[in-house]
Amino acid sequence: MRTIAHIDMDCFFAAVEALDHPEYRGKPLIVGGRRDTPRAVVSTCSYEARKYGVRSAMPISQAARLCPQALFVTGNMRRYTEMSQRIMECLAEFTPRVQPISIDEAFLDMTGCGHFYESARAMGTSIKQRIRERTGLTASCGIAPNKFLAKLASSKSKPDGLLVITADGAGDFLAPLPVRELWGVGEKGEQALARYGITTVSDLRAWPVEWLAERFGKWGMLIYDLARGIDDDPVVTDEECKSYGSESTFDSDVDDIDSLCSCVARHSQRVGKRLRAGRKLARTVTLKVKFADFDQITRSKSLSQPFDDDDTIYSIACELLREIDMRMAVRLIGVSVSGLTDCRQLSLFESPRGKLDHVLDSIVDRFGRKGVSRGRELE
Repeated sequence: MRTIAHIDMDCFFAAVEALDHPEYRGKPLIVGGRRDTPRAVVSTCSYEARKYGVRSAMPISQAARLCPQALFVTGNMRRYTEMSQRIMECLAEFTPRVQPISIDEAFLDMTGCGHFYESARAMGTSIKQRIRERTGLTASCGIAPNKFLAKLASSKSKPDGLLVITADGAGDFLAPLPVRELWGVGEKGEQALARYGITTVSDLRAWPVEWLAERFGKWGMLIYDLARGIDDDPVVTDEECKSYGSESTFDSDVDDIDSLCSCVARHSQRVGKRLRAGRKLARTVTLKVKFADFDQITRSKSLSQPFDDDDTIYSIACELLREIDMRMAVRLIGVSVSGLTDCRQLSLFESPRGKLDHVLDSIVDRFGRKGVSRGRELE
């Protein structure tokens, strides 16, 4: 049986700001923009601000109305990236099988490491202590037999908590939870299940897999397993990664094609930077679009020659976007690349635009995204 840990930093951006600025500690702090920034959204906020209903991805203007006494800061991505790298280095000291899933969280496959610790709880405590010693920051930790349960455990233990879910205890832990807690069950899925009187995981377990598959297809089979704590998704390291992607959900649905292209440009840059950092090339670009009614489509295009430059990713993604029937506003958009191959298979001659991308990567690493951006990324 596997042992999976999920580490999630507590209010990461706000915590780093409070670490660097002691005068912020214990006060409602909102990271994302100045109080009067018209289009900015909340990147994260301290727990003191959350008491007033402030949440990530909320417009700054709304956050200011909910918590007028809050401190507002624009943030320092260069500093956050530096601290993230330090955290990931800590995690790599416990196991080589680390899968970062964002700047402030990661899965660790700790299978076979149990004999180093008195218990799973001792294992989690050791990881949390190492992070705090190296960074001064707190993390929440979940430990379970799979990724789904481990992430759920860390979310239930916030802030600065530790929760272990055993295989034997998973059923009792999951039973009273709302179905929204299951991976893949969003607002639309929750409403669809509620039409059959299914509101909790316990309710969901009462229905056979055949019934769920008949009405909901593969999604029904997925939630059937998750309701029983079954998840076989492996921890995948960057070296084993088969694709790189970046996506975002809009605060309000977007129907303006130029705004969507600007968002595609930003995602293309992030994906390209990850390709180059991993010394990889890709052959396929995939565009993901989720409409306001939650209907989701993907479109892909492959090239004969592998690439790692932002321009190629962006131009293909925009080409795919313009081919889509934009029948309604868009809720989510994302860009990913796949068909990865090793950079060393490239020609020795590098294109001028490839050199430009590497220069821009260096500037972003040093000064953060505010240091430089392409015009097409601006709305």
